[in-house]
Amino acid sequence: MTRLLDTGEPYYLQIAQRLRSMIDSLPAGERLPSEPRLARDFAVSRFTVAKAVEQLAKDGLIVRKQGSGTYVAEAPLRRQPGYLLSFTEAVRAAGHASTHKVLSFRSAPWTPGLPYAPDERLVLLDRLRFVEGVGVARHRSVLSAGLLDRIGLTREIVSAPDFSLYRYYEDHGLKVATGNERLVARLASEEERRLLRLGDDTVVVSVNRQTFAQDGTPLDAVEATYDARHYSYEARLTRQPEPGNPRSKQENQDASKSPDHDGHHGPRLGPFDGDR
Repeated sequence: MTRLLDTGEPYYLQIAQRLRSMIDSLPAGERLPSEPRLARDFAVSRFTVAKAVEQLAKDGLIVRKQGSGTYVAEAPLRRQPGYLLSFTEAVRAAGHASTHKVLSFRSAPWTPGLPYAPDERLVLLDRLRFVEGVGVARHRSVLSAGLLDRIGLTREIVSAPDFSLYRYYEDHGLKVATGNERLVARLASEEERRLLRLGDDTVVVSVNRQTFAQDGTPLDAVEATYDARHYSYEARLTRQPEPGNPRSKQENQDASKSPDHDGHHGPRLGPFDGDR
């Protein structure tokens, strides 16, 4: 029996923390002890254990398989610093298949902040993105109508289930070269809750990104809304050297060469249903 401490902290939170420590040492796909077994080990009710397990599921650390058990979730995708991945590429790199459904493909008004001229004709491409058939994100892309006409991009083409905007651009000689990205966490709108099948007061991650070709041509201005359980972001920060202090500069250089630095930064997608 594992003894829980009477510290005033709820038992389910203590159990969740101990299970986190256990998960840290286990490989993805490892099966966890059953809830009845955990209830016996911690000398608590199954309801208390279920609350702890539910907390870990919300954090994306475990996945439940009905009739099979609870498993350590697959580590989410990591992206190389400064490397732009499309949703399709990111999901494929995580070992999954992505599809989408076009919600809208129509003319769009110009608004301040878009990387297009005020008199430019624009198109809204609104899509629901799926991983293994489960909706996990909504992408609302504002595109140049003139550019789409030039490369022949139509609603019929974008409606293909495996369509990738970045891939289509690059197949037509437009290399996606740079991007500016901003992330905010917010409550999901009523429409987003319906599309992504989210509960009330669910938090989503809203990613606003503008991408450009090598010659500076704007290619995409997208607001991507993700179920926060499937999206996280990580970055390595370096301290700005103090003026006239060469030691600080050397410390930053040493930190960048540290063996603990694995070279992966940026968005992380997953875990998704089916990850092990």
